[in-house]
Amino acid sequence: MNLRWLVLKILDAIEFEGIFVHEAIERFTAESDLSKQDRAFIKKVVFGTIEQQIRIDYVINQFSKIKVNQMKPAVRLTLRLSVYQLLYMENIPDSAVCNEAVKLIKKRKMLRLTGFVNGVLRAIIRQKDSIQWPSKDDILTFFSVKYSFEPDIIQLLLEDYDKDVVENFLSVSNEQAPLTIRVQKTNITKQGLIDALEKEGVDVSEGRYIDDALHIGQIDKINLLDSFNQGYFQVQDESSMMVADVGFEDGMTTIIDLCAAPGGKTMHLADKLEGKGQVFAFDISDKKLDRVRENYTRLGLTNISEKINDATVLNQAYIGIADLIVADLPCSGLGIIRKKPDIKWHITVDRIKSLKKLQQDILEVAKNYVKPGGVLVFSTCTVTKTENQDNVDWFLDRNKDFELEPIQKNYSDPKTGMVSMMPISNGPDGFFIAKFRKKCENVKY
Repeated sequence: MNLRWLVLKILDAIEFEGIFVHEAIERFTAESDLSKQDRAFIKKVVFGTIEQQIRIDYVINQFSKIKVNQMKPAVRLTLRLSVYQLLYMENIPDSAVCNEAVKLIKKRKMLRLTGFVNGVLRAIIRQKDSIQWPSKDDILTFFSVKYSFEPDIIQLLLEDYDKDVVENFLSVSNEQAPLTIRVQKTNITKQGLIDALEKEGVDVSEGRYIDDALHIGQIDKINLLDSFNQGYFQVQDESSMMVADVGFEDGMTTIIDLCAAPGGKTMHLADKLEGKGQVFAFDISDKKLDRVRENYTRLGLTNISEKINDATVLNQAYIGIADLIVADLPCSGLGIIRKKPDIKWHITVDRIKSLKKLQQDILEVAKNYVKPGGVLVFSTCTVTKTENQDNVDWFLDRNKDFELEPIQKNYSDPKTGMVSMMPISNGPDGFFIAKFRKKCENVKY
């Protein structure tokens, strides 16, 4: 099987069907008899080509009379995946990259263009050590090409953070994220899970902040692990685990997760309840809730009830019943680009502004479900102040019956009392958490 042909088909589906990277890879590889090494190659080239698209296009445009955006789609994608290999995969001979690219063009029945593709690639090979990169004097263009981010997003981040913080964010966002799991404590002890994973040949190490978090080696198909199918763990980033770590308190019995799918936080909260109480998992469609059902069925949890619910519309049946509301809201997702690199090309400044309004609409509804003395946790997997701190200020200004309760954890910001985390190399994703308490005298947990 020609692996690069599969890569080309996957990239084509991502660009022209608008599907996400993970979905495209799964579609074209799920039924195929690929080895672990073949799957790893496909994932690396697809992720890398998407992740480094601006940098790759910059290089191609230096050596091609026809600019990338004017090329036929098959030629553009073939050059992109080939240049990624030339720049980032030293173990592959340059000649092999050229030859395979020509084969792809021939397979697409574009024989007249084989010479063009071969010529561009060979020109890059001859001069790739002397490519003229943008000057640091133009910081937006320099960062944009070096880290493959849109200039408008970089400008927004520079308005929020110091230059060094932004550059570190851009750099870490292009790294491979660790694979993190959470111990399902209702089913197994932490040491029991470590022992079980090691017996299955899985490398295991401790998480950074959350006691129940473990890092494991990259797995080709995690659903083939017996420990996974036994419900001993849930795949969940450590930053996502912080939501339950911050929000859950002893004595709570009724919890609502407003935007629950795929269900990591729902499962964590249900586990913390130790089989007691109830977690209501809300989301906007049955398709989204299918993921929640799959997870709680595998984990053997019986204290979760899922319900189709539009988070922007008040549900009268749940007013004032919740000890804890988790509002992990739709956002730009900039904190998880390591796992979803196509976010780079879907998000815009205008989209971020519209998401801010959506978040506010949901928070205005969410507050009604909190009982007196209860907790509302607002979280996102992004790092923009527009979507995070600005919404906290907006919410507190409009809702005097709520107060910001300082989060006192080893991962929170002592100055703000919130969690404002950039993605960390070999650590958690970028994340934001604020904890609101509904005021009420003589109610304590």
